[in-house]
Amino acid sequence: MTAIEDQEIVQYVEGLTEFQKPLVLALREAVLSADNRVKESIKWGSIAFHHKKNICGFRVAKAHVTLLFMEGASLKTPNVLVGNGAKARTYKVTDINEIDSESLSRLVRESLELGM
Repeated sequence: MTAIEDQEIVQYVEGLTEFQKPLVLALREAVLSADNRVKESIKWGSIAFHHKKNICGFRVAKAHVTLLFMEGASLKTPNVLVGNGAKARTYKVTDINEIDSESLSRLVRESLELGM
């Protein structure tokens, strides 16, 4: 697992519930392991991932965890994102076994190819 180096992110993770924490950590690992150019920080009150631009970020709720891909409508592989907004798409999970790490990594790499 990728170590958390930013104290603000450590505090964020420590504040998660027992339900939320493993989901956030597993999704975080899938995003960060996709490419070493991806960085993380706290933006909009949650963990966000970025390189040249924002790639995706968490929206954490009581019963699910969502990764919001800022330019998800432009991403082609694979069709695991939902939504019909002009740009953003989401990846929502309620169980750690639902996480498709390979697809998430491909989405992050595709985002980087698009200049994000």
